[in-house]
Amino acid sequence: MYDILSNIFKNPGNSFSPMPLWFLNSTITAEEAIHRLGEFHKKGVDGVIICPRMGFDPTVPYLSDKYMALLDEILAAAAKRRMMVAINDEAMYPTGSAHGMVTEANPLFAARCLFAVPSGTHTLADGEELILTLPLNDKFAAPADGEATSNYDFILGFTGGTIRGITPDEDDGMPNAPLAADLLNPDAVDAFIANTHEKYHRTLGSHFGTTLIGFYNKAPDLAGRQADMKGKISWTYDILDDFRAEGGTTDHLAALLLPSANKRTVRDAENIYRRTIRRRMGTAFYGKLSDWCRKHGVALMGHPSSSSDCEYMKYFDVPGEDLFRRNVEHGTELTSPDSVMAKCTSDAARHMGAGRNSNECFGMCGAEDDPTDFTGRDMMRSLNFLFARGVNMIIPHAFYYTAPTEEGSNPTDRTPDVGMHSILWEDYKKLSGYIKRMSWLNSMNYNNPCCAVLCSSDFMPTKAVAGLFENGYTFNYLTIDDVMNRAHIHDGRIIIDRYQYDILLVDSRLRLDPAIVLKLGRMVTEGGKMYRGNDFVTFVKKNVKKTSYFEPQKKDEAQAKHIRFVHLTKSGYPFFLCFNEGDETVTGHIITDKSGLCRTFDPFTGDTAELMGELCPDGIRYPVTVKPNTAVILGINTDVLPTLGANPEKTVCEIVALPVADGEASFEYHPAEAKICLLTFTGVHDALRVKVNGTAAGFLAYEPFELDITNHLTDGINTVEAEILGKRKGETVSAAAEVYLVNE
Repeated sequence: MYDILSNIFKNPGNSFSPMPLWFLNSTITAEEAIHRLGEFHKKGVDGVIICPRMGFDPTVPYLSDKYMALLDEILAAAAKRRMMVAINDEAMYPTGSAHGMVTEANPLFAARCLFAVPSGTHTLADGEELILTLPLNDKFAAPADGEATSNYDFILGFTGGTIRGITPDEDDGMPNAPLAADLLNPDAVDAFIANTHEKYHRTLGSHFGTTLIGFYNKAPDLAGRQADMKGKISWTYDILDDFRAEGGTTDHLAALLLPSANKRTVRDAENIYRRTIRRRMGTAFYGKLSDWCRKHGVALMGHPSSSSDCEYMKYFDVPGEDLFRRNVEHGTELTSPDSVMAKCTSDAARHMGAGRNSNECFGMCGAEDDPTDFTGRDMMRSLNFLFARGVNMIIPHAFYYTAPTEEGSNPTDRTPDVGMHSILWEDYKKLSGYIKRMSWLNSMNYNNPCCAVLCSSDFMPTKAVAGLFENGYTFNYLTIDDVMNRAHIHDGRIIIDRYQYDILLVDSRLRLDPAIVLKLGRMVTEGGKMYRGNDFVTFVKKNVKKTSYFEPQKKDEAQAKHIRFVHLTKSGYPFFLCFNEGDETVTGHIITDKSGLCRTFDPFTGDTAELMGELCPDGIRYPVTVKPNTAVILGINTDVLPTLGANPEKTVCEIVALPVADGEASFEYHPAEAKICLLTFTGVHDALRVKVNGTAAGFLAYEPFELDITNHLTDGINTVEAEILGKRKGETVSAAAEVYLVNE
């Protein structure tokens, strides 16, 4: 079985492909679209998510018969190539409006809000309704811009929010931007489904569940974009009953819209309001979409609007989030409030028993002064951040039909282009292979957590779990909703799907209601351990003995906190992964009590190689070197005895500095037995195309910018030519030909 896993790792198959958002942002022909699908397929990109985008072809109206015929041809071509296709369920985003069709048919379906005004001071506009009138008691003060009065009218109005459309006059702030729909109103959501999903099924139904794998639901926004919500809250017709069912009173409602002297009432009101909105969004919006997709054999994909919307994950067949706008920059992987997004999706999938979880990534993640300046280094940082936390479906943002810089496109769109218009495209098959292998490895496994961390959509701890990451302790986020509705307690353990937790960590800032306290109390009385506070790692160190872990060499101890250690069990075999989120190379050992033959797994090539170990007090240790922005993978074949001993060492016998800046350099090389030559470049911003002795030797776009050129060399003088590619063609790049002698 281990050999089968090794073979699958080498060729994981189309289903683990990156699934880029394919932005149809200009004039489109079926012939050209199919040609581009073929180009994607050649680069190992075996899936796309079709997204009508700003600049969309006006001769192919959205959701028209002509549009459906175009999609039918694209899907048929994708089927021939065994490619997967999903469809973005909106004309741009946020979702739910059907490009304004929902509100055009019924203006009362536009996004709604609630606001309060002194009684008798507001004339109701078309569609506005007086919901109730409340007396202003001594708990509340009149708004600063309002008149003193004894009564306030609570008005159901419109937010005025819009979505980003697909023509230039439909963008944010433009006159024809489509109105956002009322996603809290189940009738409005039914209208959205009728205008989109039902139309797709009538015309493309033969592709459902085969080539067409799902619908992509992107960042629903209750108010819509450009809405002025000052002094307002999102609301809908009959949600007051839901608010009361959650424990809300008229005082709580007033506290949401009027200044209150009682801070506790405000906190309680906000908590009740958030619960009300989440439950209504679950039943009226996500639940309806989820039910429709499952009945029609396709997946609900996409992501909510917040990185910590963990309680919405249960509605998705592929739980997803969005790494966007540099919201997790290098150096903030453990501190950014958005850093929870990757484990939000992967841990939800684990507890749901779902095979896949996704993260959209790269959108507006370029340099601050130039969003198009997005390098292979940036890409690998994002990818490894996601893979280290269990993501197994990568959704690149985005492949543009027409490059944003080309005539006829929208130059202000959400760059960068990371598809065929990117300099990375030349070596994209290498990148797509990396994504496929890492996605396969992260799918259908067990991640051996030592504890669970309790969370809710209101709060997913970041600061408290940083020490767990830095010390190599695996944990999974567990939502209060899952504890209450899907998990059960047995012998002091929380049991949910395949996972059992006898240690639960609870951040002191997390709100707990009596029901969850009672259920967790049962866990503790039966022998489980629960810690409530903020110093998670100290508690875990006292109560958990590591059986597999990364141990740095003494000289690298300070940098070891940047190593993300992952222990996966896949088909019964242990795999160990180390990701380096720092800027320095870290050396050390992976130590494990798992006994068997160890091999390294190269995620770029799929190649494996035997690695020898040494006995140590905690089992066997294997040497590893983890360079910045890279991943090291070891797999243990527990069916075979381990190989113990010293691994071959590379001894540097010569280093020749080569000043290369869009030019040519030469060096002398005399081959000998077991002698290799590694070309190492420094100062590279984007990419290099390398020739050795006039012959193409490789394309370098990813760290550590190393190239084995041994097979390209001849005895005597050799030349190296480097063509610098990308935005900084005038940069200074240097190289060194490092000649090694391998000692067996």
